[in-house]
Amino acid sequence: MATIRERVRKDGTASFQVRWLQGGRGGTWEAERFEDPEQADTFRKLVDAHKQQWPYGWVPGQGFVEPEQDPDDVPLTDWARRYVDRLTGIDPRTRDDYRREVDRHISLMVHTTRSGLVMPATIGNITADDVQDWVRLQEAGQPGAKAGLWLRRPASPKSTANRHGLLWCIVQAAIDADPPLRTKNCCANTRLPRVDDGTSEEMVFLEQEEYQLLRKHLTDPAARDLAD
Repeated sequence: MATIRERVRKDGTASFQVRWLQGGRGGTWEAERFEDPEQADTFRKLVDAHKQQWPYGWVPGQGFVEPEQDPDDVPLTDWARRYVDRLTGIDPRTRDDYRREVDRHISLMVHTTRSGLVMPATIGNITADDVQDWVRLQEAGQPGAKAGLWLRRPASPKSTANRHGLLWCIVQAAIDADPPLRTKNCCANTRLPRVDDGTSEEMVFLEQEEYQLLRKHLTDPAARDLAD
């Protein structure tokens, strides 16, 4: 039976190592490390189901290699940086802004397989569900260890929409590539937060003198009654 060992780093964060004897008793020790305990438990069950062998199609340190993966497929952030660097018609400041968005925000995207395992995002494997998960992550932010502190503050609807627009262009460039790396833009039908979500306007009340000035211009008695 495969087991899980939790290891606590010096910074207080934990990792979870799945260990098993390859092939059972008499085999050599094998291990795979995860950052999330649920992912580690899912993988442990897969090892047990495969009779203490590496699950079919699993690449150590990478996860499942999905079928028919394009040989030119690259990590999403690598492709995104390449896209930004090749853009024409923009000034250096805009290019730097795009690079910052890629490194700080688009780099947070991951790919979740149908089996529920999370693996690094590539330009070829990200799906519409991955994009939607990323949008929710932008909305929620990342709380810090202490109340009121943030490791990453929630993004405004406008910032989320702008970053999603950049991601859309990055994915579209993979579709337009020769040869294409994708056939469909996974950003096409993303549900984005409304621009007015989370905003509130302060109520403003008229002083008596201000209202009387307004009221004297209401000549219709019904309109005046309604205003009163």
